[in-house]
Amino acid sequence: MTKTLANAHALFCGLKLEASYLARLDIGDTARADLMAARAKARAALKLAADKIRFEDRYWRDEWHSAARRAMRGPVEVKFMTQGSFAYKTINDPPQWRQEIDLDDGMYVPVEFLDSGEPALVAKLLFDFVVETLKPVARAEGWTGVESKPNCVRVKLWPGAHLDIPIYSVPRERFAQIKEAATASFASALNRTMMLDSYRLPSDKIMLAREDGSWIQSDPQRLQDWVDGRVDQYGPVFRRLCRFFKGWRDYEWLDCGLSSLCLMRAVDVALQQYCNEQGALPGEERDDFLILEVARRLPDILAGEVRNPVLVDACLNSWSDDMRRDIVARSNQLKDRMIAALERTGDATEVVRKLRAIFGERVPFRPDAVKIAGPQIAAVVHAQPARNPAPAVIASTSG
Repeated sequence: MTKTLANAHALFCGLKLEASYLARLDIGDTARADLMAARAKARAALKLAADKIRFEDRYWRDEWHSAARRAMRGPVEVKFMTQGSFAYKTINDPPQWRQEIDLDDGMYVPVEFLDSGEPALVAKLLFDFVVETLKPVARAEGWTGVESKPNCVRVKLWPGAHLDIPIYSVPRERFAQIKEAATASFASALNRTMMLDSYRLPSDKIMLAREDGSWIQSDPQRLQDWVDGRVDQYGPVFRRLCRFFKGWRDYEWLDCGLSSLCLMRAVDVALQQYCNEQGALPGEERDDFLILEVARRLPDILAGEVRNPVLVDACLNSWSDDMRRDIVARSNQLKDRMIAALERTGDATEVVRKLRAIFGERVPFRPDAVKIAGPQIAAVVHAQPARNPAPAVIASTSG
């Protein structure tokens, strides 16, 4: 691996007697327990109330209001699947008090589908169901409130945390097959996994309800598979790099259009470019160096189109011109600061100060943990030729 004048890997994830930056990004045990408890209470309330969907016409499309159709409505037994950063294991504790931890918990409703291929339920009324069900829970628990968002219902728990509940419909008959496979008492854990893979719903059969009343195809498991695939390809360092760059974003901006998925996709593209140049996969021993290598490539990646890794027709950075200029300018600043910290600074204390200016004071003030190269290596580092632009890499679209 290419040498740098300073080696600050320990500050990011290598300290033994003190929490490194990675450890300081973790949400606390108390906060995690409180979030899991809130999720459990919301789930329990929605499961208890779900079967009223079966009997109230308002939740159903007009075609399902006749007596014959009412008799065909089966029980409504909702299921849940946590998604987003909690599922990806990339959740960070935000550095600024007005930023919030976001727990995404998808609610799946098994239902009949129309001949048109859309669910027989009314999308907007499902939002009303979730809001109406959870408002009394919120009052009883002292939560801040419940409101509809374009793609989910948001439960404002307390300052610094909220629960988002996107609503999905799945065909009833396939849902029953999955449940049977998952709960088969005779099956071993491995066999259950194989059965679930066999019964897995096609992505075009999973529909996301939108607050405007529309249904769109959306399978969050595909993103989970993509993240798992990147970890299989690059190793655990992929998750760490995603968390480091999310930490930079949240320290740099109070609120920003640079989404976590866009950042994760940009990290993926940068690592592809780096691996192509090096002819090898990234190692696990120099996270600081890999942050630098991703930062070198980040401005050009974000200046171009960043595509959704599972919906290749969807762009993740359709920003306004002003927002694009701001994000690209600050990513260029990140690149310059990382170069200054690791390649142009021979004093350990200054290295720490420069890194804390990028990522905040959660980077430990431990100059003793920074290794400074000897004179011979320093001379080589300073003599390194300018880098050519990284080659274009075909975007990967699957896990």
